[in-house]
This record gives sequence, C-alpha cells and structure tokens, in this order.
Amino acid sequence: MRMRLVVLAGLLLAVASPPSPAAAGAARQAPLMILALGNTSFLNPTDIQAATGAVVKQDLETFELKDFAMVVLANVAFAALPGPVQQGMVQYVNDGGAVLITGGAQSFGSGGYQAVASILPFQIRATTDWRFTPFRSPVLLQPGHPILAGVSFIPVGTLNDMNPRPGATEILQAAGGGSAAGRTAGTGGGSYPYPLIAEVASGSGRVLGIALDLNDFAGMRDRDLFVRNTITYLVRASRMGPAR
Repeated sequence: MRMRLVVLAGLLLAVASPPSPAAAGAARQAPLMILALGNTSFLNPTDIQAATGAVVKQDLETFELKDFAMVVLANVAFAALPGPVQQGMVQYVNDGGAVLITGGAQSFGSGGYQAVASILPFQIRATTDWRFTPFRSPVLLQPGHPILAGVSFIPVGTLNDMNPRPGATEILQAAGGGSAAGRTAGTGGGSYPYPLIAEVASGSGRVLGIALDLNDFAGMRDRDLFVRNTITYLVRASRMGPAR
C-alpha cells in the first residue's frame, strides 16, 4: 500500500511540476515562419532561412495567419488567396504583421486588391493596371533604406501603374514620359513618375509594395540581394509569429 502511495505521489508531482527551463526555452524558440503565396520563383527559401532564421511555407497548413511573421503575395490574384488570408489580411497587418506584395498581371488593380486598399502603399486607379512603359532607369528616393543596401536596379519596362498613397513612403520611382493624353487613353506614358516601391504603416504593421514582377528581373545582378534585404527588413519589423 505504501508503495502505491509513493508512486501516486510521484505521478501527481510530475503533473503539477512546471516544465523545465530547457523545455520552456524550446517552446519559446519555435521557428519563425513566412507564408509565401503566388509565383515566388524569385525567392530562395534556403537563402531566406539563412538570413532570417524563418522557414518559408507555401500554404497555411494547420497554422493561423497570426502564426506567420510575414506574408509574401507574389503576382497572385486576391480571389485566389486562401479564405483566411483574404478575410484576415487587414486585421493581420493592423495587429502587427508584415506583408510584401509584388506586382504583375495578377496583382494590385489587375489582381482585385481593391478589397484591401486600406493597407496598400499605392492607390489603385484601374482594374487593369499592368502595362508596358518605355524602359527607363529607376530613381532611388530613399538611397539609405535597408532594402536598397548594395543594390543596383536595371531599367524597368513593365509595371503596375498606380499612384502613391498619401502617407506612404516612396522608395523607388521610374521617370514618366510620353504624353498626358496617352496616359488618359490608357496606352501608357504620362507626364509624371511611376511609383515602383513604397511602404506604409497600418495599425501596428507594415506593408511594402513593389509594382514590378520580380520574376522578370532574373537578369538583375542584385535581385537575390534585394529580395534578401527586403524579407529581412519585414521580418524584423513584424510583431507576429511565435514569441514576438
């Protein structure tokens, strides 16, 4: 009988005891995650994990949006996103999440992102805003920005044609050209610049938009560095994910 009481007391003590420091530390050190949706060919998961410690996942799996330090939306139509991402993106950002949206024929106005216009760093002007423009060299507006460190851009010829949003910070811009009449007719050109990269704070979070399809820049010498800089910057800015 005494032996049974000793065993029972040991079991109760094991259940009641708090986890060891090592176990608690392991729980706190759950890996950061990045949710990358769309055509993310420009993103090297191994390179990103080495730079940030974050694991890149291609779908939600069994996780919730808040479990991810940041979200990458790469030339993917808004309607094609998983339901929890569509419904929760604005709240995710306002609660401290970080989002990178890159351009293309399925992004911004052409991709139906009017639904989350309140968190975008650009103002969408048209439902078909992906267009060819005369090739021009981009202009650095924030040369000291961390995402631009060591990066040189090649001329840009195709982009999502939008306006900068009031309150957003423009980082990269393409010179305008052509005629105002051509812009009004929707044939490109125009007399004012095109915003290419901009970021905006929304609530406690941050959204960085790139009005270019980064998959078109495979020949850009510094593309991988630029992607690594950008992902690192947003992961550090995020308040979401484990133990943030």
